[in-house]
Amino acid sequence: MLTTRLLLAIPLFLLASHAGAQSIDSALTTDTIFLRVQRLAANGQGDAARALAQEQFEAAPTASPRYVEALYWRAVVAATAADAERDLQTIIVDYPLSPWSVEALMRLAQLEMTRRDMEKALAHLNRVMVEHPNSPSRPKASFWIARVEFEQGKLTEACRQLGDAGRTAPVSDVELRNQIEYWATRCNPADTAMAVASSPDSTRPNPAAAAAAFTPAPAATAPAVTAAAVPAAKKQYTVQVGAYNTKSAADALAKNLKDRGYDARVYGSAAPFRVRVGRYDKHAQADAESNKLNAKKIAAFVTDAEPQ
Repeated sequence: MLTTRLLLAIPLFLLASHAGAQSIDSALTTDTIFLRVQRLAANGQGDAARALAQEQFEAAPTASPRYVEALYWRAVVAATAADAERDLQTIIVDYPLSPWSVEALMRLAQLEMTRRDMEKALAHLNRVMVEHPNSPSRPKASFWIARVEFEQGKLTEACRQLGDAGRTAPVSDVELRNQIEYWATRCNPADTAMAVASSPDSTRPNPAAAAAAFTPAPAATAPAVTAAAVPAAKKQYTVQVGAYNTKSAADALAKNLKDRGYDARVYGSAAPFRVRVGRYDKHAQADAESNKLNAKKIAAFVTDAEPQ
C-alpha cells in the first residue's frame, strides 16, 4: 500500500522529484482550500489533509463540479493506493466530461506504472489522447506513452508519440521539453519526424491523428442489445470504451463496434452517454476482454455493469 507521501510523489514515470510533482498538482487548482490540502500532505500531515478533503467532499452538492474536484483531491491524499484508485475510477466512470477526468486518468496511469502494469497504464493514457485530444495534459500523455513503448521495444511507435509530445508541449514547460529532447536522441528524425519544434504553437495537435487507431462510423442509432437474464441481486461487470456528451456520438461508436462483432451498447438517458461491451459474472472475464480491446488500440477499462 502506498502512503500519502508516496501517492503525492508518484514519479512522473521517474522524471520528476517530489517537489516537481507538487508544483504540477498545484497548477491544477486555484482554490486555496485544496492548495492547503496539498501543503498539509506535503508537510507530512496526512490525516489533516484527508480530513480537510473529506470535509469539502461532504459539503459539496452531489455531482457538482466542486464535488468532483473534492473527490479528486481526496484521491491525491488517500492513505492507500486502493482508496485513491476507487475515487479516481469513480471520476472517470461517473463524471467523464469533468475536466478532472483527464487528471484522474493521468493519476491512474501513474499508479499502473508503479505497479509495472504497462498495458493498463497505456489504456488510461490512450483515453486521454482519444477522448481529450485538446487537453493541456496531452503532451505528458504522449510522452508517457513513448516511455512505455521504449521500454517495450516499440521504437517506431515510441518515436511517433515523442514527436507528438514535442510538437504539442508548451514552451513554458521547460522540464518536459528537456526530457523530450533527451529521449529524442534515440530516434531518427528523418523516419519519425521526431524533431521538437522550436515554436510548438506553429504545429497544433491533430485530434484525428490521435484517434486514428479507431475512428467511429457516422452517427446512427444503435439497435437494441439483449442480454441473458440474471438474478437482480447478482453483481456483473462490463467493459467501458467511451463516454460522450451526445447520444449520436455514442451510438456511432456502438454501431462501429457491433459491426466488428462486439456486444456493444449505449448506457445512459442523459450525458454522459457511455459505450459498453458485454456483461460478465466474473471480474477476471471482463478484465480479459478489456485486455483484448486495449491490445487492438481500443481504450477500455472494467467497471460495474448497470442494472438490466
